[in-house]
Parts: sequence; structure tokens; C-alpha cells
Amino acid sequence: MSRAVKIGLSAGLTAGVIVLVPVLILQLARGIGIVPEMQLAASSLTGMAAYAGATGFVLGTLLHFFVSIVPAVAYALVVWQVPVVDRWAWIGGPVLGIILFFFMGFVVLPLSAFTTPASVTPMPFVPALLIHMFGLGLPISLIIQRIWEPRRAV
Repeated sequence: MSRAVKIGLSAGLTAGVIVLVPVLILQLARGIGIVPEMQLAASSLTGMAAYAGATGFVLGTLLHFFVSIVPAVAYALVVWQVPVVDRWAWIGGPVLGIILFFFMGFVVLPLSAFTTPASVTPMPFVPALLIHMFGLGLPISLIIQRIWEPRRAV
């Protein structure tokens, strides 16, 4: 079990970096900078106070990685318990991304203090869903599959 947690932690940190690339490119193309994007995440805990300075940026960055690490650890634990899931990483990853997208959108954010100033708008639905599927879920599943692979050979 500790191996699953370590693998999940590694996959979550890596996927957290990977998913930032398309998110930041799309947000920059929409005129939203890197700092406001991270503050957007922090607003789920602190509301409008997240946009007041560097604290919101730091908190948002930590939350961003939390949101990539927790599902990666959960996915690794599922792979540990149900090894067949690992064989279907190309499907399991995007499915994980869809689950995360809807869980965040319909459970976490409505229960949070999430808010945005007029100058910062959340990403549109389709790009956000695709980024969760292929920028977060798929890297998590493929990284876990790749790291887990040596165990299958034994």
C-alpha cells in the first residue's frame, strides 16, 4: 500500500505540472495571467480575498497540486487493489479526468467560497473538460502504469 501511495504522489506531482501547460496557454490566450489563474483556485477557500496578493497565488498553487495528488493516490490505490485497471490506462485516465471535472464542478465548487472578479473568468466547459481528461487524468494513469510495470514482470 505504501508503494501505491508513493507512486500516486509521484504521478500527482508530475501530472500537476503537465496540466498547467494547457491551462496556462489557454488562460493566457484569453487574457488571464498565471497569477489570477492560481488565485482562482485559492478563491475556493478564501473567496475574493484570494485576489488580493501573493498569498492567493501561493495557496492556489498548493491547491492545484493537492487536486492532482489526491486523485493520483486514489487511482494508484485502485490499481493496487484491482490490477486490471492498470491495463486500461488509456481509458481509465480520461475517465478519471471526467470524474474529477464533474466532482469539482458539482460538489467541491458549489460547497466552497469560489468566486471571481469581473476580470477573471473560469475556462469554458469543453476546454476545461478536455484538459481534465487528457492533461490530468491520462498523465496520472500512464505515469502510474509506467512506474507499476516492473512489478508485473516479477
